[in-house]
Amino acid sequence: MKAHCRRRRRHCRSVGIDPREVSIMLLDVNARCCCKIFWKDCKNKQKNFKYKKKNYTSDMINLTFSQNNVFIWNACDWLTLRKEHRIIGELVGCLAKYPRQEVLSGLPLLLFPEEVSLLLEKGIARVVKYSHLQYPPSESLKETFDQYREILFKEQEKCLKEEKEKQIEAMMDKIVEGKKRKILGMKTNKKKLRKPLDKDSQEALKNVKLNTKDLFDEQMSKLPKLEKSEALIQTHTAYPQWNKGNFEIVQWKYPNTPQEKLRYETFKDLWERGYYITTGEKFGGDFLLYPGDPIMFHSQFIIQCKNRSEEIPITELVGQCRTASHVRKVQVFATFSEDGKSVKYQSFKWAENNGFENR
Repeated sequence: MKAHCRRRRRHCRSVGIDPREVSIMLLDVNARCCCKIFWKDCKNKQKNFKYKKKNYTSDMINLTFSQNNVFIWNACDWLTLRKEHRIIGELVGCLAKYPRQEVLSGLPLLLFPEEVSLLLEKGIARVVKYSHLQYPPSESLKETFDQYREILFKEQEKCLKEEKEKQIEAMMDKIVEGKKRKILGMKTNKKKLRKPLDKDSQEALKNVKLNTKDLFDEQMSKLPKLEKSEALIQTHTAYPQWNKGNFEIVQWKYPNTPQEKLRYETFKDLWERGYYITTGEKFGGDFLLYPGDPIMFHSQFIIQCKNRSEEIPITELVGQCRTASHVRKVQVFATFSEDGKSVKYQSFKWAENNGFENR
């Protein structure tokens, strides 16, 4: 645990992120606001938690279908799914603020097929397709986009001017002193400024009168004009001209095969027990189970879905159990019950051999 925390702190410092407050900054263009999530109040969920189906038709989340994958592009929807519904998915985008690193990822969020099917069954979301995004933008949309860029450019000019005014006001005392020194022919380098002045020099500085307003205007005139080629470009993480009726509902077809049905029923059963679930590919399993949010907790179980009639070679079983033991997790096999109406679990844990100690 300590080694893992030290590695995480080193990764955060390497990309300029404060490790004491791990936060994820994601931009939602529709709301033009930034969602900042601090994971300080994450608590362990009860294992016997049973999820109650609610009516979400009024504010149903739209899951974007593209190239046979399902994504979440809206930061508020991502936050809702994670905090209220324990849907983790996988962030596959790049953080605009920290583009040259791989420790933290940003939108879009790629959802796994089991997560999509669960959200549809619980009435939390719907799969939609924006067919108009497959065609070139119209002239009216281009004009709207240019107007929006012009508004952003003027806002940046205003922000730049306000920041410059704050800097000048904070440094006005030093600017006035430097101007007085130049008038009197004194040196203004850093070494000379650190040395205390004699009484005659101090008296001479006091006698020099300057108009601070004119000095302020002079400093503001040195601010270079912001060119459009130098302005910041806003990266859209959601379609800015989104219209509620401008999409079509997609019929989601998962699960189909018996193995897909087993994976989904296992995912659903574990999710209803209150676990956080992610993919288990890096440990050779189907799922990883967490007692709380993965950003705060380590996983405890490696879940692998197997058919009842499937034979597991002893070498494969030993290898999987040893892998789980090395990463301090419990290997669990999930399968349908005899009647096929529920999911049963069988856990394996590596046991130590104390035969030599008993002799």
